Amino acid sequence: MSAGPVRVGTGARPRAPRPRTRRGAAPLAELARQAVLLLLGLLALFPMYFTLVNSLKSPTQYAENLLNLPSPPHPENYGVAWAQIQGPLLNSVIVTGVSVLATVVFATLAAYAFALMDFPGRHVLFALTFALLLVPEFLTLIPLYVQVRSLPLPGDLLPLILPTIAIGQPFAILVLRAAFERVPKELLEAARIDGASHAVLLARVVLPVALPILVSVAVIRLVPVWNEYLLPSLVLPQERPTLPVALVNFQGSGASGAGAPNYGALMAAYVLSALPLVALFAFLMKYYVQGVTSGGVKG
Repeated sequence: MSAGPVRVGTGARPRAPRPRTRRGAAPLAELARQAVLLLLGLLALFPMYFTLVNSLKSPTQYAENLLNLPSPPHPENYGVAWAQIQGPLLNSVIVTGVSVLATVVFATLAAYAFALMDFPGRHVLFALTFALLLVPEFLTLIPLYVQVRSLPLPGDLLPLILPTIAIGQPFAILVLRAAFERVPKELLEAARIDGASHAVLLARVVLPVALPILVSVAVIRLVPVWNEYLLPSLVLPQERPTLPVALVNFQGSGASGAGAPNYGALMAAYVLSALPLVALFAFLMKYYVQGVTSGGVKG
């Protein structure tokens, strides 16, 4: 009598059942995330819409509705605004350009010395420079005003340019020193073997590598200098105001006529004052993003 076939078990354990997931959960979460981002984007763009739309309105249209499109538009508001800010706009361009350029140049030299040169007291001097960041600017405002007024400085804008350069040094030195220390040592050693001096190292090795950081420092410093109101209102003569001072004066008196205040011309002045920064950011955005993101990536 033959025995039946014997089944030998494989020993494999039965697979545990996979947890069931809702198919619609992921699309709903993504949809909610996109909706939140869209809402935040609209909130960020609303001030631009408000300013642009109201810059083309007459005083009557402005009083009737702040959000609708003007019908008919009044582009003559930009002519009124330009007549008020053309001189201060030039003053702001001069002050901002010279101040930011000089800040970057002086900070580059100091940061190179702190990062790549060895001299007695280097760490102490850098610590003192870093400590300046901990001092609030308003605490130095009155001593700075007294000192600037006591110096026989030539020109009307130099009493503003020199303090602005000094105020921007600590932050710029701190950022550039960290950037210069990340320059590959192999490049520096190879240049030194070829007989490169410190000037050659800075111009041909360090600056090309750290160019995005330089642009980022310049852009970050440019915005507060362009928008500075308190210091220019103290040290500049009334006939040579910068753009923020002129906008405040225009808001207080220049936009008011015999009838209702011309807020359309005031909004047009805001638009014109923002155009240089918008154009500069559009031109330098690539380098700015590279400089901001390069600090978190090594190698």
